Parts: sequence; structure tokens; C-alpha cells
Amino acid sequence: MKVFKILGLIGLVVFSFSLQAAKYDKKVDPTELYEKATNHLKNEEYRKALRVLGKYTKSKPKDADGWTLYAFTQRKLKNYKKAEANYEKALELDPENKIALEYQGELFVETERLGLAQVNLNKLKELCPTSCDELEQLRKYIDQEAEKLL
Repeated sequence: MKVFKILGLIGLVVFSFSLQAAKYDKKVDPTELYEKATNHLKNEEYRKALRVLGKYTKSKPKDADGWTLYAFTQRKLKNYKKAEANYEKALELDPENKIALEYQGELFVETERLGLAQVNLNKLKELCPTSCDELEQLRKYIDQEAEKLL
């Protein structure tokens, strides 16, 4: 009888360890994380998106778009310093990332640094000589803020 109890305990311990191992062996699918994050963003669920994008950027640390979305989410939550650092990371990985330049420019507008926003607008003008959505969106964002100041 004691032998069965000991074997049962050993089995329970082994089962417990295998559950713990499975918990940590889960493969993170970056594509799933990205899709999940973008769905949260579409629904303006910024806190949920932030958690998912934190995992995503750890799994794909060289993805400038991931860092851009992570920064965007931080900005929407008014975590401006973290957002700024993440935009810088995105632009370090891809200096011509038009979305990062637009969103970083919007951050500069929101933090009352219109001169820096204008620098980003000028970079977008170089990247989009005949215009592009990012250029027009940032121009509109800057113009709206300038009108408030008048």
C-alpha cells in the first residue's frame, strides 16, 4: 500500500513538473501576437494591446513596425517618455519608417514641441516628394494644433 502511495506521489510530482515545463515551453507565435495587438488597437483597448506588444517586441526585437505600434500605444496611454523611446527604437531600426515618423511627429505636437514635429514633417516631405498619407496626416495634425494656439 505504501509503495502505491509513493508511486502516486512521484507521479504527481513528475506531472506537476511537466505542467510547469509546458507552461514555459510555449512558443510565442509573433504573427498571432501582432494580429491580436492590432485587433486590440482597432477596439481602442490600449492596455491589452500594450501587454501583447510587449511580448511581440521581445519576440521580434528588430521589427520597426512592432516598436512603432508599441510606441503608439504608449502615446495613447499618455506614457510619453516610453512612447518617445520606442519611436526612437523604431527609427533606429528603420530611419525611413514613414508611420513612425508621422506618429513621432504627433507625439511632438502633443508634448508641445512643434519644432520637432516640423522636422519630422520635413523628413516625410523628402521621403514622399509627391505626397503620402503619413505626410498629409502629420501636416493636418500640426495645422490643427497651430490653429489652437492662434
